[in-house]
Amino acid sequence: MYTYSRLNEDLAYLSYSGIDVGSIGTSIMGNSIPYIHVGEYCHPQSIITGGIHARENVTSLLVVRQAFRAAFKRCGFEGGIYFVPMVNPDGALLLEKGSCAMGGRAEFLCKINGGEDFSLWKANAAGVDLNNNFDALFGQGVGQVKDPAPQGYAGPHAFSEPETKALRSFTVSVAPRITVSYHAMGRELYWYFFQEGEERERDLRIAKRLEAATGYVRVDSDCGSSGGYKDWCIQNLRIPSFTIEIIGGCGKKHPIDCCDLDGDWEANKNVPYIVADAAGEV
Repeated sequence: MYTYSRLNEDLAYLSYSGIDVGSIGTSIMGNSIPYIHVGEYCHPQSIITGGIHARENVTSLLVVRQAFRAAFKRCGFEGGIYFVPMVNPDGALLLEKGSCAMGGRAEFLCKINGGEDFSLWKANAAGVDLNNNFDALFGQGVGQVKDPAPQGYAGPHAFSEPETKALRSFTVSVAPRITVSYHAMGRELYWYFFQEGEERERDLRIAKRLEAATGYVRVDSDCGSSGGYKDWCIQNLRIPSFTIEIIGGCGKKHPIDCCDLDGDWEANKNVPYIVADAAGEV
């Protein structure tokens, strides 16, 4: 399991090595939501996120590995990329340490979870599914529920959670040309959220490049999605935005062991370079 503690150790190493490390804000429990910036600031920027769903912390490891490779690889890229590897640190701590890490929220979380086994938990410390909490057809997604839960609860209103507020504000301040969100699992690539005309054609061209690089299945419909970070970026910022689902095959299921990433690392190690290159063309 890739933990919040391990992430902070990796961040300390990157910072010591002269790589720009910072925070986009804090979670409900006051835990920092860190970023890593690689590249130049005077050219187009992109954002790559992971770990918005607690049980998908293997995506945090992938994003950190991408950041390490981009930071120390001699052949770089134009522009810059902000890597935000763990958008949901409280959820990650629930998986790592259980409800004892949640202070006064412990009883509430155990009640809605049905016990102390949080290995399938996706939400934050308020029982809100953060990838349903963005203002893009909020509350209309397939499979969403009406009350706090381990997954599927969009929240009382869009951007009700400090984590999504932080990511919204950070994204607006960075003004990225492209965003990518990593999830697990399925080995699928999502890019569509009701774009039309030239924007649709632009985004499809980039999606095809990512499809070719990863070998994942490109999905050309919205699939009932709403309230996701990708959806919000497309609808409100009118930029190309992608959800990439890693891990699949051989009967894989949650919780996912980090060793399962090995088969997907090769498929995704060059995604930052594709993204940075495409950002210069958007």
